[in-house]
This record gives sequence, structure tokens and C-alpha cells, in this order.
Amino acid sequence: MRVKNLFMLDVDGTLVDSCQMDHECFSEAVYDVTGLTVPDDWGGYTNVTDAGIIEELIDSHELQREKIMLFREIKRVFTHKLANAIAQQGLKPLPGAVAFIDEMRHMPTVALAIATGGWEETARMKLKAAGFNIDGIVFSSCSDAMSRSEVMALAAFRAKQDYGVHFERRIYFGDGVWDKQATQSLNYEFVAVGDKVEHDVRVSNFTNPRAILGKLGIEESQRQYA
Repeated sequence: MRVKNLFMLDVDGTLVDSCQMDHECFSEAVYDVTGLTVPDDWGGYTNVTDAGIIEELIDSHELQREKIMLFREIKRVFTHKLANAIAQQGLKPLPGAVAFIDEMRHMPTVALAIATGGWEETARMKLKAAGFNIDGIVFSSCSDAMSRSEVMALAAFRAKQDYGVHFERRIYFGDGVWDKQATQSLNYEFVAVGDKVEHDVRVSNFTNPRAILGKLGIEESQRQYA
């Protein structure tokens, strides 16, 4: 069985500059449907995923009897608001992110996976709007699991099954402290994207793939172009 390095990547704030738009649309959707206010600091939630935040809000306000209906309606309203916001404002990738994904496809020792705390439908919507081609890339989201660690573990499992390879290293690129915490719980490696998380391995953006590979100890000579 071939051996590769698995690069798993978050979406909001990591690949796509969408944190503010996502937060605003999500908070508005929750308020419109439930009348509840989502705190600005998401770090206080047990599971910092779209589904996890809604679950905790519903449970803390004793709305369990309406849980299924509320989940469905919040997701519907959020998707509608996000689509409108994207149509009006557009979305940009983080600098170099689109080219980085395309280049890593040609690395013989790298496999790719998207592992996001958002719902699959809205995450794919944002990636498409920002210009990413993720066809054939393993995808895991909070549509599959409640916690970020479960989303990451599922992405790694699906990647092993789909690509038919053994992963020597599992490396997650994320911008939130909850991303770092999830990787620690799984004993995965972490690359902090941006400046929101204190970590020894950090990148500001994806404009220099060689530097990123160098930080991870992956030789430039391992690249192979299709």
C-alpha cells in the first residue's frame, strides 16, 4: 500500500475569507428562527460546528421538543441568507489557496481532504464561489458529525478508503483554537493559518507552497506535475 501525507483543510478563515459573512448569516438565521442570540465568541461552545452550536443553544433553552424542526429551518434560512450574501458581495479565497490546492493534487506523497465545521451544502457553496475545484477531494462536515474531532477523524477514514493509501502523517490546516484542540485530541499535526492561534507551525497564507512544505519537512523534489 502506498504511503502519503494527508493534508486536511478547514474552509472558513483557512481556504476562504468568509468568517464574517458566515458568522453574520448564521447568527441572523438562528435569531430569525428562534429569537435567540448567538454570542460572538464561539470558543465557549463544546462543539464549534454549525450543528454543535445549534444543539447547545436548543438544549440550554429547553427547546428539545422542537429540535428537528429548528435544525431544519435554521439550516434552510442560513443557506438562503448565505446564497444572497455571496451573490451580492462575492467571496475571495485566502491568498494562494486555490493554487495551493491545485498544486497539492500533483504531489505524489500528498492526499487532500476538506474537513469543516460547517454544513456540507454551505461549505461547498463557499468553496465554489471562491474559485476552488474540489472535485474528487474527500469531504467531511458537520452534516456527518457533531464535533470537529469526529469530522476530522471521518475525513481521515474516508481518505484512507477512497484513496487506498496508508497515511504516515495527518496534518490539519485551520485558523481556530478549536481546530488546534481537535487535532490534539486525535494526535494529528496542526498548521495554524493566520494569526488567531498560537502555534509553532504557522502560515499567513498559501502564497508560498515551497515554504509550507519546508515547514512540514516535505521535500520539494517530491513534487510531480501532471
